[in-house]
Amino acid sequence: MIACVTFETAKVVEPALYYEVNKVHIIHYLKDPESEAGKVYRAFYDRVVELLDEKSPLKVEVERHNARVSDFSVMLRTLLDIIRTEQASGDGCEIYVNISSGSPEYAAASAIAAMMMPGTIPFSVNTKEYTVSNERIPEIYFVDGKPVGLTKSTYDPRTLQSYVIEMPEEHLVRGLRILRNRSEAGQSVTSGKMVEALKEAGLWYRDTDRVPEGRKSTQRQTEAVYYQRDFIAKWVKYGWAYRDDLRSRYVLTEEGENIVSTFYLE
Repeated sequence: MIACVTFETAKVVEPALYYEVNKVHIIHYLKDPESEAGKVYRAFYDRVVELLDEKSPLKVEVERHNARVSDFSVMLRTLLDIIRTEQASGDGCEIYVNISSGSPEYAAASAIAAMMMPGTIPFSVNTKEYTVSNERIPEIYFVDGKPVGLTKSTYDPRTLQSYVIEMPEEHLVRGLRILRNRSEAGQSVTSGKMVEALKEAGLWYRDTDRVPEGRKSTQRQTEAVYYQRDFIAKWVKYGWAYRDDLRSRYVLTEEGENIVSTFYLE
């Protein structure tokens, strides 16, 4: 598991126990270990390591990465390096990426790194219980009776570097949604019926309708080949669908369900 430690312990330790990981890469930053701030940051890191050692039934290896957690580019580079190194080790272990711990820059970089590197498993973890009770919120987060929050003032904003992550192709997503909707409605999803539905939706780009009279069977065969090549093969390649041999049909994977529930909904 990869995680960032600033002022959290449970958000790092509990997911590590849940996933039963045997190695944790912890990113945190100590500019001056002897300063008061440095001692505080170090205390949180030490406590996370201590809790992992106490609570995990496994012998958890902890690898520390001292990197500026407030710098998005540094975080992205550090995360990519860790993932590449682990994947190059060839042990085939799953790599969990905790996007909920640490700084906002780490959170953004970790989500992008996980999208860039296939084989990683990004996850988030929500707070179930806070250390500060509702009764103490005015004492801690209010100044002169007015809500301020944990941050009193900020530095000037810094824009993040942008990285192009392509949207999935529209006709593939809409076509996959047609497959799902027809399956859920108990309608036929044979190649012939799917081609008809794709044509009605304006998603069929092959010029297969202009055939001589009496050659309809050839047209159906040609369209079945194109449907397999232009849609099914790509859905399977991207991990959006798989063939259910028991029902002799293609079924959406969890990722496919997420794709059709997220993109091109209008």
